[in-house]
Amino acid sequence: MTTTILTVLVLAIIAGLWFFKTKGQARQTEQQGKATTYSKDEAEKFVKQLDELGYFKYADKSDIDSLKMNFIKEFDPTGELTSIWDDNTHLPKDFRYYFCDGENVFEQGGVDDLLKDLKPVFDKMKFKCDITNYFEEWDDKNKWLNQKITINGTEYIIYKNFKDGYGWGETPFRIAQILNKELHKRNINEQLYLVNGGNDGRLAMLSKGQYELIYKTYKDKNWKPLDIYEWAKINQLDINKFDYWNK
Repeated sequence: MTTTILTVLVLAIIAGLWFFKTKGQARQTEQQGKATTYSKDEAEKFVKQLDELGYFKYADKSDIDSLKMNFIKEFDPTGELTSIWDDNTHLPKDFRYYFCDGENVFEQGGVDDLLKDLKPVFDKMKFKCDITNYFEEWDDKNKWLNQKITINGTEYIIYKNFKDGYGWGETPFRIAQILNKELHKRNINEQLYLVNGGNDGRLAMLSKGQYELIYKTYKDKNWKPLDIYEWAKINQLDINKFDYWNK
């Protein structure tokens, strides 16, 4: 009998300790959740500032209200910028925030597919992006890749004798770098910024003012748009191997 009573007491103590530990963890989680909850006022202020900076100017008028509502609802500076994607085209309805899967872009034909995705926003920007030549060749003998593209009459090297494995980061960097140069040549105050990488890569078309607002509002450098050189540094890319303009 004494043994049974002792066993019951021990089990009761263990259960009590487990209860208070679990309750404490739940309270801590709840407090952490509250710490990362942002008010509707903050969200509305951010969206208002984005709107004033022309963020939604490329969106169809019928989509602007729903885009703003979605931005307010999903506003979380510790997370990722949001958008609404068209079910048919799979493109963003704000024409700003695109999927950029590093693996897909690196694979054969991936650059061409990405440029096709960007064509609608180029048209809205009145940015001429005339592709007159696109060369891509894998040299099986030397085990390297050569890739170049001609945009608006200027030939750009994407890769020259590239043999450093998978270019899941290198290709998005080079394409953004090349397009940004073309945008700058035409005095367009919008540039491409990169987000995250690999299969979770994104690409954002932003003005300088929009970029600065988003950069100071969002906290996670892995999930906010970055200048391509900062992005390369964070993703540990040795750009000296393929930044042909600065060699």
